[in-house]
Amino acid sequence: MRIKGNMKKKRVITLILIVLWMGLVFFLSQQSADESSELSQGLLKIILKIFKLDSKTEFITEHIIRKLAHFTLYTLGGMLIYLHINLYNTNTKNKVILSHGIGTIYAITDEIHQIFIPGRSGEIRDVLIDSIGVFIGLIFVCIIDMIKKKEGK
Repeated sequence: MRIKGNMKKKRVITLILIVLWMGLVFFLSQQSADESSELSQGLLKIILKIFKLDSKTEFITEHIIRKLAHFTLYTLGGMLIYLHINLYNTNTKNKVILSHGIGTIYAITDEIHQIFIPGRSGEIRDVLIDSIGVFIGLIFVCIIDMIKKKEGK
């Protein structure tokens, strides 16, 4: 089976984006607890400044920032994985199941990786947050895909 040039380019590009995403997740997970905390606190200061919130604001914490980072990164990952798998001939249900499976497996390996980093730990809760992020990303791209298909008809 010969793949058209444009399709081949799209597959290569989406695969490169997935590898870059995985590299970013790995890089962030490779940080020691102190480095990771410093990054989270820096991000928190930026958010407090943007929204003109007092640094004593109780509802925004480093913990929430960390969990939102997990969720956001894996939402992006779910979207990228789906966009790649969507370039192959299979039905939407299989694309979603495969994309979610790959995203969740990567989340599991990421948490296992963190066990070996000083001051870090692997958390089942984080795998759940990541898995939900992947699922939300999949919902988002599936909705966009459906809209594009309707407009194409």
